[in-house]
Amino acid sequence: MRELAGRARAASAEGRLGALIEELERRGTYERRLAAVAAAAGGRTGHLAARLADPDPVVRHRALDTARRGGPGAIADDALEAAFADAPATIRRELVRTVVAGRRTALADRLIEPYRERWGDGEAARLLPGCGAETVARLLPGLFHAVRAWRPLVSRHPVAVLDQAARQLTALPAPLRTDWWTRYAPCVALATPVEPQRVLELLEDHCHGPLPASVRARLSTLVAAEPGATLRLLLAPEHSGTRRRLDRAVLRRIVRADPPELAELGRALRHDADADALARLLAALPPARRAAFYDAATDGRDPAHAVVEPAVLEVLPRPRRQAEARRMAAQARERGAPWTTVLESVAHLPVEEAREELLAAVRRSSAEDRALAYPLLIQCVARSGDPDALTDLLQLLERLRNEQDPVRSAALGALARAHPALFTDDAAEHLDRIAAEAISARDSSSATRQALRHLAVALLREHAVTGRRQLLGWALRTLTRLAGSVGAADLGRLDHQLRRGQEQAVFEALRPWLEAGAERVDHELTFALARALGRRAHTLPELQELLWQAISFGSDATVRTAIGLWLEPPAERDDRVAELLTHEPSAAVLPPVLAVLTRRRTDLLDLVLDDTPPYGRFLTSGTHWTPPTGRDTGRWLPRQQAAAARLLDRAAADTSLRPRQRAAAVADAALIPGTGAATVRTWADAPDAVLADASDVLLAEAALAALARSDRPADALPALLAHAGGDRARVAVYAATRAARYAEPSRLGRLVRGVLAPDGVATAVPPVPAKVTSRKEAVRLAATLLPVTDAAALLADAFELPGQHPDVQAACVAFATGPLDAERSWELLTAAASGRRELRHAVLRIRPLDLPEAHRGRYAQLIRVVCDTDDPEVAAAGYGALAGWSPWAPDAAAVLVAAVTDLGNRASWRPAADALLDLMAAAPDGSPGDNPLAWALAALVTADARPGGPDAEPDRDRPARRRIQHLADRLATRARMRPRVTRRTARAAGELLAGYETFVQEAAHVLVNALDLDARPGPLSAGLARLARLHTTRPALAVRTADALRRRLNTALRPGSDAGLLRAAGQLDEDGGHASGLFAATLTEVGGARTEWAEPWRERVRSLRGHPHADVRDAALRLATTVE
Repeated sequence: MRELAGRARAASAEGRLGALIEELERRGTYERRLAAVAAAAGGRTGHLAARLADPDPVVRHRALDTARRGGPGAIADDALEAAFADAPATIRRELVRTVVAGRRTALADRLIEPYRERWGDGEAARLLPGCGAETVARLLPGLFHAVRAWRPLVSRHPVAVLDQAARQLTALPAPLRTDWWTRYAPCVALATPVEPQRVLELLEDHCHGPLPASVRARLSTLVAAEPGATLRLLLAPEHSGTRRRLDRAVLRRIVRADPPELAELGRALRHDADADALARLLAALPPARRAAFYDAATDGRDPAHAVVEPAVLEVLPRPRRQAEARRMAAQARERGAPWTTVLESVAHLPVEEAREELLAAVRRSSAEDRALAYPLLIQCVARSGDPDALTDLLQLLERLRNEQDPVRSAALGALARAHPALFTDDAAEHLDRIAAEAISARDSSSATRQALRHLAVALLREHAVTGRRQLLGWALRTLTRLAGSVGAADLGRLDHQLRRGQEQAVFEALRPWLEAGAERVDHELTFALARALGRRAHTLPELQELLWQAISFGSDATVRTAIGLWLEPPAERDDRVAELLTHEPSAAVLPPVLAVLTRRRTDLLDLVLDDTPPYGRFLTSGTHWTPPTGRDTGRWLPRQQAAAARLLDRAAADTSLRPRQRAAAVADAALIPGTGAATVRTWADAPDAVLADASDVLLAEAALAALARSDRPADALPALLAHAGGDRARVAVYAATRAARYAEPSRLGRLVRGVLAPDGVATAVPPVPAKVTSRKEAVRLAATLLPVTDAAALLADAFELPGQHPDVQAACVAFATGPLDAERSWELLTAAASGRRELRHAVLRIRPLDLPEAHRGRYAQLIRVVCDTDDPEVAAAGYGALAGWSPWAPDAAAVLVAAVTDLGNRASWRPAADALLDLMAAAPDGSPGDNPLAWALAALVTADARPGGPDAEPDRDRPARRRIQHLADRLATRARMRPRVTRRTARAAGELLAGYETFVQEAAHVLVNALDLDARPGPLSAGLARLARLHTTRPALAVRTADALRRRLNTALRPGSDAGLLRAAGQLDEDGGHASGLFAATLTEVGGARTEWAEPWRERVRSLRGHPHADVRDAALRLATTVE
């Protein structure tokens, strides 16, 4: 291409370029592509402007690239605008990308509104990033729902996107905000680097569930910009899962920023009882700060009796770690804890102090005990950081030869986890004996061998630089012994670990073993090093020479691996391929070589395009082989393309080959520009009568599928759609889906109508009526590829066609929401809303956020119509959908209340009740002024009190009461799981039910689950006191409510602060009542366990054991502040 560009510029200077381009243009596909390259190199933009929508992708892309680059003499906006006229979908989207990438703002502003009117919101949204700020601000509210690729829009207009996001989130009810974040979180996340403060405001105000994954991925950016605000966000109870999963990069940024909220984060992680998360935070701190930070995080626990989790203990400074371990070991001995508990603490002590107990443990008589003790001993020595101590330990570990494999495996696994820098050359002799005995043992397991392999690889990585030859020798000998049982050596990514130039030192350190392996024709270490060094291996000529030796003298498998590595250096790849083919012509069929031949060294390609393949070492004589085709086939000369087509045509006709080999040849032929299509058409046009057997059918279907992958797929569309009603429909229609994207809309509309709703105008009517699946696919093609007015008309005609299959009608309904600006779409949807069950379900599948805001009110009325039915299945689904549409359906509450309170409705009252609760959650502030749930509950209470109703009958039992119980159960669950949107409603319902003596237990169930356990101490104490008064005459109910309170406090979120629980427990204890005493005992049980029974909680236990009610005293006596 560089040569062609140079000649084109020379011809342009001489005034010959125009004639040259015209001459090339009159020839074949290859020459037209050369003409496009010459025009681009010579600055003939007029030629390219006329080919912006050319059906040849190479010519078209060359023109579009020129338009995208702009510059002097650039293709004019008018030419781009003209290219949109009747352009196929694929080309139209390429033109849009060109306008956007070329920053042709004036053209985008001029195009977008007529473009939207013709093609709909989805297509206009693709063009929106190229528009100016004023246009984006004006149109984004109506196009927001249709944006699919957020990156280009946010990168150019982040403020407009965030403004619209804020407006939508403010207007939406709380339940729909969850759906909003599921759909649109990426647009907010992408704006984080530019507007972090705005993003944090959105998250704080409107994201009250778990942070979306795309936002979590940007936490590091948020911390860098606003560390304090980010931490305040993460400290919210609903984000406990996110803060427990903060990665090390985010934690390091938080620590560097050191905001005042950092200490609160530590306390929150301790409150979450997530030792691993707290340990990661401590590890991010400087060692000098860790002890004080840990003390602050655990403030409120009894430091003299607290158990420090192993993960936290590991990251504390050594003096503090050893002090804590010494204390915990002494306390464990004192309370008679198992020996393993004692040793887990002892293992953190200095080696001299712990040695005696640990050595005694590894001499225990039970193999299971020794399997637990050896890792503790090894970990203790590894923590010391003393290489001499580790060498002494290895001498002791030689006794593993007499152990059972479970003991050996556990010990070696712990040894492999020790830092490799602790091993010295003095350890090599001991390691040799340990490894030899472990590998040769009769019961040696895969776990043991994997542990040895991990240790050997770790030492090889660490000491390839330090040059410890004894350790390197042991590592290589061990990997050699293990070869075949644990796989080849993997040295990791040394190129990411070594300093610049250090790869030479690594090579020199390993060179003796590399050369020794080459002498034995064992090149595994050479391959491992080449992979580990990556691009750095390209600069080591000695290593490259070893790879060539592997190619020259290795086995077939070795040569294949070596060729792939030897051809990696880009600068030398072309010449090396030529050298390799001189050495072994059959290597041309290997994938790394073939990739170079087909893409760059096409001058050598004739070797594999001859009638006789290059048989030899890698392609044995008589083996079937055909040249590969693909995107690079267009680079070949016309004679090379013709040769490949000839070979593939011959393979397709060769009945001695397996059917799938022949089908593959047909499929590959389609990728050859121009000439390959003839082979495909030969088999695609074969009538069913000549398809004698299954192999011919397979070839015909492969040909139909391949037609859509040729360089002119649109030309095949009529032939493909002609099969829409036959046996080949499953293949042909699938291929037609791809081909349709390359067909002009004016032509496509007639073709699709012929399949979907024949009217005598269509140009491709199948010989037999199209199958149902074919018609459904035609519906999708019409809705997504035709102008919106044409699509709406075609879908409506197909829907109204007499005898149309219900599944096809349902597909029409599903896609009718795209062209909603066309009135015929609304006519179709209105008919479906009162039609068959399948059609009503199709109407219900649309969610509010699927539509632009302007159409939601009208569509909500369709949902309301669907609910007016005697079909209980449709009614149940309709009620569930109606709740989501309630902000746009004013009478939704009345419909749901009527369905819940109608005692004659036994089929769909449950979905209606659940939908009523959803409607309450969607109301502003969680509870509207007119409370429909209160209406329903009051009506049901009245109905239950009415005499003469069913009471313990065989078929019904107090139906109104059962509905109240259902509502109470659902409210309790939702108040617990979705407190922000349900708690206020649940409290109001609980207070209402508490006013009726017969529904006190339902009220208590709702109210205990609606308690805000994370509230400040005052409101929490008041809420529990009100709840206790409800149980004054119901001691059994008080026990059940206390159990429910305990379950809430012991969930994974661990609600309630220590201070709040302690104050509430004290006030409830002082009340002296039965229920309040039980609640106080429950709070004391939970709070004491959380704080390792700190003194304030022990005092609370002593007080409760003197409570006036025996049940409370018994509950307090059951609590134990320590294990006896």
